[in-house]
Amino acid sequence: MLCDDLLSDDLLPTLYDGLDKTYAKIAKAQKFMLSREFAIAADGLVDNVAELQKIAPFCFTPFPLTWVEWAFKDRPHWDWQGPYKARPVDRTRHQREPIRVGVLLEQQDGRASCYKIHLFWKLRERPDDCSSEYNGSLAALLFDAEKAAQELEDQPDPLLRGTRTGPADFGKDLMMKSVTFAPEVAERLLQYAMEDWGGEFRYVLAVLGLLNTRNVVHRSPVDNAVMNKKRARHGKRELFSHTILKVRPSIIVRTGGEGPAGHRDLKMHFVRGHFKHRATGLFWWSTHVRGSIEHGMVSKDYELEGSEHGRPSARR
Repeated sequence: MLCDDLLSDDLLPTLYDGLDKTYAKIAKAQKFMLSREFAIAADGLVDNVAELQKIAPFCFTPFPLTWVEWAFKDRPHWDWQGPYKARPVDRTRHQREPIRVGVLLEQQDGRASCYKIHLFWKLRERPDDCSSEYNGSLAALLFDAEKAAQELEDQPDPLLRGTRTGPADFGKDLMMKSVTFAPEVAERLLQYAMEDWGGEFRYVLAVLGLLNTRNVVHRSPVDNAVMNKKRARHGKRELFSHTILKVRPSIIVRTGGEGPAGHRDLKMHFVRGHFKHRATGLFWWSTHVRGSIEHGMVSKDYELEGSEHGRPSARR
């Protein structure tokens, strides 16, 4: 898992002050890893802004500290050669293609409805000998579902009502020194930090929306205690236990044909539908399946091992 790799890396904490404290929170967090099918399903909701606005007031975190990660290739919106035309990697802006991405969700003031989101990733290739293949955004988002639920004439969008941007809990001294001694570098770092979040906020809400539904997810814990005993005997670092999530097959609508975005290389999967909030909780009604039947159909349980603004761009 990305969280295992992050905490095994010794270089990045030397570059970002305070990162060790954030790593300690990742170690304590309840952990989930999205499989390809679930990652694609959540990715299919990114453009369904009306549904995300509807469920924003109900996107709570399940634990005080929650870690969620996924494979970069499992999000069609990040494929610059795919149907969504993501911006390709721009190496002039120190961007590289990641292979895994993860977020740490930390509840604020003891409220599951309010949480800070930190973003991390692992690069496919190490930029240079002085850099780590791991990185984290120097910007963090704070989302408050209760504010998203308020009705305000000056801000009709619940996603924007509930969201604030601020500095990450790490790298603050680095930023302050840059502002003092190299303001042009500080300005670029701020620009890069905001670019890190292109498209990611809506994706996190889509994941939380599906996780909060009553009829989508089945949970199964994975305990690595036995494996960790063997690893400890060989002097290896213990692996984190996590929760495997399965999507219930009853919510998948089996309709034929490809979706408008032309996912010829994907199995048929639900991406369009609508949420309903009832007194008993949040539910998902799937009304559309995208993908090609030639590549199979997602017709059984599949495992989850373990947006915001503008067009997506590759991360540095």
